Amino acid sequence: MEAGTTMNTGLKIVAACFVFGVCLGIGGVLAGVAKVAPNEAQAQATPAGLFLPFAAFCLSVGGVVSYLVLRSSWHGLRLVGVLFAATYGISTIATQVESLFFLSAKLPPGMIGALFVQGAIAMALFATLAVLILGKWRRATTPVGNADAPPLTAVAITWRIALLVVAFIFLYMLFGYYIAWRNPALRAYYGGTDVASFGEAMKSTWQKEPRLFLLQVFRVLLYVACVYPLLRMLRVARWEKALAMAAFLASWTTVLLLPNPLMPATVARSHLWETLAFNLTFGALIGWLLGNSGASVSRT
Repeated sequence: MEAGTTMNTGLKIVAACFVFGVCLGIGGVLAGVAKVAPNEAQAQATPAGLFLPFAAFCLSVGGVVSYLVLRSSWHGLRLVGVLFAATYGISTIATQVESLFFLSAKLPPGMIGALFVQGAIAMALFATLAVLILGKWRRATTPVGNADAPPLTAVAITWRIALLVVAFIFLYMLFGYYIAWRNPALRAYYGGTDVASFGEAMKSTWQKEPRLFLLQVFRVLLYVACVYPLLRMLRVARWEKALAMAAFLASWTTVLLLPNPLMPATVARSHLWETLAFNLTFGALIGWLLGNSGASVSRT
């Protein structure tokens, strides 16, 4: 019986991963992404070159989201809403505001708008279908855990958010300098120059582009808004919440494995390692700080 249940759950997770890819495709068609994508990029995106990286992206995101759904004590429209907000906020809003900041001169007209629409359609479909496929539309007959743990107090969440803002900016600059900025092709792509030390890089950025720090404050607040409801719905130990958030944030970085119409492959690969390291570290930190250590664990 247990083997059958495990196999059934595994098939549902595979189905959720497949549906994620289908939803992305539907969103792209309805948003008209192909109409605004550069012609040379479309020519490079051959089925053979797309299959493996696209499969890795779908398996990464679909697998992690499936875990979150299965371990959630919430269900139905409440769960769908939380999933949509988290997936759309992290995958589209947090990403595309940076694209506007750094790549506005390189973007084809209408590209960002199409990507925002694609993300909204795809994540709305995926959140709904994932909850249905994984059997979480109705309340489970066997409780997943205790009643909702009390939310953090205003004081507790304020100092945690302040710490996360500082950590986010520091880690963003740290991994950007020691991983991405070590690539000469990436520096040339952004029209930047190498600097002697991390401290000088921070100082130079503050002097030349202080708006970047404001952008990162917005992004970290968006991360908190997206992640905190996920942590509230999970009925697992605090350390597992930290790992879950690290995996959730990191799963989206695999999109950089796909052919990118906006940047050379070497630049995209540097960003992949940079954002993977950042998201694993910051995801674990946000999960630990905002997770409720008193939550009970039930392995039903």
